Amino acid sequence: MESRKIQKSGTTYYLYLPASWCREHKITTNSVVYLDKSSKGDLVVEPKKTETNLSSLTIDLEDTSPEVINKMIIASYINPVKEFKISLKDGLSPDQILEHKTLLGGLELVDFDEKTITCQTALALSDPDVLLQGMIKKIMNIISLMKRDNSHDLIARYEQEVDKTNLLIQKSIISSLMYRKESKLRHVELYYIGMISRSLESIADILITMKDPKLVSTTEKMMVILQTCFEYMSQDNVVKLIKSVEKLSNVEVKNLETYKEKRVYQHFGHIGETLTDWHISRTVDK
Repeated sequence: MESRKIQKSGTTYYLYLPASWCREHKITTNSVVYLDKSSKGDLVVEPKKTETNLSSLTIDLEDTSPEVINKMIIASYINPVKEFKISLKDGLSPDQILEHKTLLGGLELVDFDEKTITCQTALALSDPDVLLQGMIKKIMNIISLMKRDNSHDLIARYEQEVDKTNLLIQKSIISSLMYRKESKLRHVELYYIGMISRSLESIADILITMKDPKLVSTTEKMMVILQTCFEYMSQDNVVKLIKSVEKLSNVEVKNLETYKEKRVYQHFGHIGETLTDWHISRTVDK
């Protein structure tokens, strides 16, 4: 790690920027750089501005006709907002959600719950952690639908979106590592996110083929624990995930269904190991 001595002039502290970094980003005496603070509290110097102060949009919608909902989604999506949330008076059925997703085409970042439509419109490939949380939410949607109708076409649509989200995450990580794209995440965190993303994609692939309702319910419980870990990555939450996996790990393979069960638990085991490493990395950094 390169070091720089802090200089002082009057009441102002300053340091010299590395010449190689200035040449790489075409920084001259006429340039302006931007200062930001990382999640660790470090001061970050950026060659260009990467964030705008966008507002969040919340809409309460009583008219839930398809035409009104789609127009509201498109208008919210194209306007300069950081995120939007549309709350519906009446819930949408799986058939209606599938219809909206079909009409909306490539707007995969728009997520549907029964009475809520949300989207991170300002989401960029520099935010793989947000994409990972979206992947978890899509898998939870798959499970919720499977418990009601495990043959619905919307399940396959959600699974395709999980696959695409994993590709976006891997693309984001590779771009950040190869081309030094702006990211508030450290390289080690990008590594952990990539590992977990691949395991989640594999879980989704197996999940949509499950026939045993008990296994679907168990997978749901594990996903809830995992979701809690991402919302607040504490030692207690990580240990809870590890112990939950341990209780399920002794599966004897007798047929195709038990093989699927064992594979799902193995993937959760890999996620548990990765989250443990991630938690220790954060602890070391403190």
